[in-house]
Amino acid sequence: MIPGLLTLLSGCGQGRPETYPTRGKVVFSDGSPVRLGTIELLSEEHKINATGTIQQDGSFVLGTFTPSDGACAGKHIAIVTQLIVNDGLTKHQLDHGAPVDPAYASYSTSPLFVVIEAKDMNDIELKVEKAIMK
Repeated sequence: MIPGLLTLLSGCGQGRPETYPTRGKVVFSDGSPVRLGTIELLSEEHKINATGTIQQDGSFVLGTFTPSDGACAGKHIAIVTQLIVNDGLTKHQLDHGAPVDPAYASYSTSPLFVVIEAKDMNDIELKVEKAIMK
């Protein structure tokens, strides 16, 4: 192989930090899945985000530069955001499940931290609390 070609093909020549495959699940403290939303990890070192869409079973796959390339190694703060529309008029076909406490939706209030390792696959689980309905 031509020297430097592997570096160029791996994306390192673009000045991007390396990412590591990351998947996981977001669940409430009772073990039930968060069924809707987005998860984001903010790298403390690189100051870039990895994001993923939360599926109906609470699972997600993270991507930083592409939809599923993972996250950078190191410590991250995590947030879970949801958009649940309840107009009171429409009967929705999809069960949105319980809402997540809004504290998890902001980097300034989320208590969630994750460490991504430089390995073939990172499996993480995030536990959140349900929003208190008034």
